[in-house]
Order: sequence, then structure tokens, then C-alpha cells
Amino acid sequence: MFGFVLVVGFFVLIFIGVPIACAIGLVSVSYFVIQGDMSFVTIMASKMFSGINSFELLAIPLFILAGDLLYAGKISQTLVNLAGAFVGQIRGGMAMVTTVACALFGAVSGSGPATTAAIGAVVAEPLEKQGYPRSFSAATIAASGPLGILIPPSVLMVIFGCTTGTPIGKLLMAGIGPGLLYALLMCIYQYFICKKKNWGTVSRFSVKKIAKAFREAILALLVPVIILGGIYSGIFTPTEAAAVAVAYALVIGLFVYRSISVKTLPSILKGSAITMASVMFITGNISFFGYILTRERIPETLAALALRTVGSATGFMVITCLILFVAGMIEAGSSCILLLAPLLFPISQAFGIDPVYYGAIFVADLAIGMITPPVAATLYVAQRICKIDISRVVGQLLPYMAVQSIGLALCILFPQIVMFLPNL
Repeated sequence: MFGFVLVVGFFVLIFIGVPIACAIGLVSVSYFVIQGDMSFVTIMASKMFSGINSFELLAIPLFILAGDLLYAGKISQTLVNLAGAFVGQIRGGMAMVTTVACALFGAVSGSGPATTAAIGAVVAEPLEKQGYPRSFSAATIAASGPLGILIPPSVLMVIFGCTTGTPIGKLLMAGIGPGLLYALLMCIYQYFICKKKNWGTVSRFSVKKIAKAFREAILALLVPVIILGGIYSGIFTPTEAAAVAVAYALVIGLFVYRSISVKTLPSILKGSAITMASVMFITGNISFFGYILTRERIPETLAALALRTVGSATGFMVITCLILFVAGMIEAGSSCILLLAPLLFPISQAFGIDPVYYGAIFVADLAIGMITPPVAATLYVAQRICKIDISRVVGQLLPYMAVQSIGLALCILFPQIVMFLPNL
């Protein structure tokens, strides 16, 4: 009973604006205060440390650093040029370039906001010059950014794998299907809306232009090949793959593109460290909170309740998606995984749902949350880049939310979209 009361207390703290890590810490300490047994507070530090003392978790700061190095290395421009060479000759081509370039940059960064910032900074001005409304441009950039958390390497997939013990390599592969489906559906929508509104210009198709763009972007495109190829060939683990990605990004930024200097490295490292510190602080607090949930047998109670009230695995997947959609509206994706995965994952296993499939759907749903106010991480990045009020962007963003929701529904109805590559 204490556990359920504290869970309610946690959501009250979040609602009044207390940072999630502090809210979790306060609730955890309050649990033992209410029970009158403060001796357990002495194990808080050890539980927090054990929660972050993981070789697999080391992949997260390394992937974040690799993405920051590639962002600083101006890789985004080469990927935009490559996307433009393929789809620039289609009506709405520049909008499609934004989406395709975000998918490509997602394959080297693993972060939604980083993808939005990197590609948005390059395409915002061309979109405006070609006559796209600024509200549509901002919505397109915001909706395309979350592809960065689906196309591997994905930081959220790594967090889910570490939290639930699901194989990270298979999770990374499972994100490709939903990511490509989201991108395809968005490009279809962009084609029809731009054709109807007569937005944008059309460029001439050129094989020579494609060859040149591919040659310039080949070093960036090798990043996912190295990561996934190394993992699946058994050369290195996901954590070692992240370290290789950092080394590779550093070399091409310093010596090939020469867009990173020794003087700029400290600021890049500082930014990555700040991002990672927030994730680790939340992880440590949730590890202690998870100890309390286990002590109160809340996961087992929820699993039993779900089995009694939900008739099928598909029904539970729908409930999961609704929970994650609401959670994604009010909290960052990493926090949602760390908080909700320990509760929902055991229930999914009771229904016999494949853990890799469940993890991919989990992250694919959070991708929609990244563009849904009030949190909407990628929306705020796009709004700042395009210099437009958010209220003007939301209307253009609703069709993208609908399109991505259709993609999520297709992934639930046809699991092979998610599991085709992991099962190879």
C-alpha cells in the first residue's frame, strides 16, 4: 500500500514542477520515513551507485559524445546534400530532404534533439527561400528530429536495453523498421500537401550530383556500418562500438573535414558531460526507487492486475502506447524509460511479448512524445531555429503526429516490420 501512495506522491511532485530526479529521491526517502525505518536510507548511496555501475551503460555517454563530435564536425551538411540529390527533384523535395537527412543523421547521432539541431540549422534557410511557410518548416524539422532515436545508434534503445536486460544489438536493429516507416509516411504526406499548396521548388535529377553527394557523405554513412557491423560480427560489444564511434568521429572531425580543432574539444566534452550527468543522476535515483517498488511487489501486482483485466497482448500494447504517449508529453524519453520500463516490461513478459519487439515499440511511441507539447524537446529546438512562436507551429504539427501514430499502429499490427532485421 505504501508503494502505491508514494507513486501517487511522485506524480504530484512532477505535476508541480519538481525535477524528476529530485522527485524520485524525495519519494524514496519518504518511503522509509513513513515506515519509521531510517536505517534503509544508509543504503541509498550504494543502490544509486550500483544502478549506474554498468559496463553497458557506458555506451550512453560514448554515443552522446560521438553524436556531439559529428554535429560539431559539420557532418549534417553532407547528409543534407545527399538527401537533396535523391529527392530534390520531387514536389516538396526540400521538406523530404529534411526528413531523409534527419534519418541519415540519426544513423550517426542517436539523439532526437541533436538531430533536430544539426539538420534544422542547415535546412531552415533553404526551406524559407523555396517558399515554404515558416510554420510548416518548423513542424517538418521538429517531426523529423525524433527519427534520430529510432535509426541506430539510438541512445534510448541502449537505455531500454540496460534497464530491462534486453540485448542491445537486437534493439538497435529493431529501430530501423519503425524509423524508415515513419520517414516514408512523412515523405508521402509532404508530397501531397506540398503539391496541393504548391510549396517549394523542383530541381533537376542528376546522377553526377548524386555521385558527388554520396562521395562527400560516405565517411558519415560508415558510422552505422561500423557500429552494427562490428556488433553483429562479434568484433566488439555495443559499448566498445560506441568507443569506436567516438574515435572515428574524432579522427574525421580533426583530420578529414578539419571542422574540429583542439581548442573546441573542451567545450564539446563539457556539453556531452552535462547531458550525460543528468541521465546518470536520474538513473541512480530510479535504481533506488526500483528497489522500493520491488520491495512492495508493485511490478508483480500490476502484472497480475493486467492479466486479469486485459484480454490479449495486443490490448496491452495499446494500453502501453497510451501510457507512453501521455508520459512523453510531460517528460523526456530517457526519464520515461527509466521510470516506466521496470513497471511495464514484466507485464509484457507475462503476456509473452518479445522483449526486443516491445522495446522498439516503446521507443517508437516516445518518438511521437518528443513532438507533443508541453515538453516536446524537438519542437522547442525547431522553434528556436526557425524563429517562430510555438502556437503557430502546433497546427502544422498535428498531421505529422497523426502520420507517426499511423506508423506506430502498423508496427503493432504487423510485428514483422520491427522484427524482420533482428530475426535475420
